[in-house]
Amino acid sequence: MAIETYQQTREQTPDSPRLSPSTSDTAPASAQAAKVVVSPALAAIAAKCRNTSQLYDGLNSEEKARLAIVKAVAANPNQLLAEYSLRRVLGFGSNGVVIAAIHLKSRSSVAIKLIYKESASKAPASVPAEVNILRLFAKSSSNLLRHITDFQDSNHFIVITELFGNDWLAAESLADSPASGNLKPLVFKSHYKEEALHELDFSAGSSDLWAWAYSHRAHVMKTEGHSLLPLLPVKQIIKQLASALYTMHSAGFYHGDVKIENVLISSTPTGPGVRLADFGHAKHASLGIKSYGTIEVSAPEFLRDSPFVAPELDGRAADVFALGMLLHTLLDEHGALPESIEAAKVGKLSYHSLIMRNGGQYPMSGLCDLDDEGWNLIQGMCLVDPDQRVTIDEVLAHPWLIVD
Repeated sequence: MAIETYQQTREQTPDSPRLSPSTSDTAPASAQAAKVVVSPALAAIAAKCRNTSQLYDGLNSEEKARLAIVKAVAANPNQLLAEYSLRRVLGFGSNGVVIAAIHLKSRSSVAIKLIYKESASKAPASVPAEVNILRLFAKSSSNLLRHITDFQDSNHFIVITELFGNDWLAAESLADSPASGNLKPLVFKSHYKEEALHELDFSAGSSDLWAWAYSHRAHVMKTEGHSLLPLLPVKQIIKQLASALYTMHSAGFYHGDVKIENVLISSTPTGPGVRLADFGHAKHASLGIKSYGTIEVSAPEFLRDSPFVAPELDGRAADVFALGMLLHTLLDEHGALPESIEAAKVGKLSYHSLIMRNGGQYPMSGLCDLDDEGWNLIQGMCLVDPDQRVTIDEVLAHPWLIVD
């Protein structure tokens, strides 16, 4: 594996596609390795973490993503260059990056996720729980993201899944949205069997439920003068997510991080199509649960004065609460969570105070135009006592979610 830099002319930007390699254009002799030629800017990023014990230590999320992609291409040309055409970066975070690609033989669209290892190692590492969960439900016909294959190199676990979701922020009017990013493309050359120039547009993520809600609220505001989402697609989304969780819960697993960023949305002739993704916090319910993946949707049983201990908590009940919080964000005109969530985050809300008020119902208000059945559902999903909370089976069977 070789990563080298190209010379930059005065007219070129650090990520310009007009490359003048400072090294030979001849492909490496080894059929198992590729040479990747990058800009001086990206080479400088690589230098930041060259002598650190932790992989990608000292880099921000975007820098990690850029460096990880070229490292993965250089290390895995048989898979990533010979089998796929890399198209664009769909999103990235502190633990990984997702790339849209085309499988060259079938011409099908796929997503390639690079999950960063904590440290580089030539020996195979234990596969993360996220990958095992994807494998387990690979043949499921539910609304879970579909696994295709996976492998690993010394720096990453590499997972290939179906590509799902529309670019909801592609419209010109949404170009200045908080998630648009306006990030420079990643440009590099690869030398493997033949020379290839790659230019991948970079996105911070625009196919998730947050982006769907943002774009639809913008449309409704423009056409109707308010930002309430229509109820039919909201019901369709929640029902499909409940179906995805039902598949996991029935098999004894909880997701552990149900939130709008982990839901992919695609447009279909009958309404929004849904895939639940990101299984990094998923575990078998028998193991209990110490904390939820995201504090903003974390259930009351995780508050400091909760009478429960981690081994006796069922993460499936926490999933139902988180799905109720997700429903709240879709029903709220501004996409907000209940005000009490902020109080809980800063330690100003106790389990005892919640369980003693209003029959143990979680405090929430201000949801416009929600009928009695809707209130019954969301309150049942968000009951303070996890043992009294409705199950995902009961969510699926609730009359509010029965749509024609």
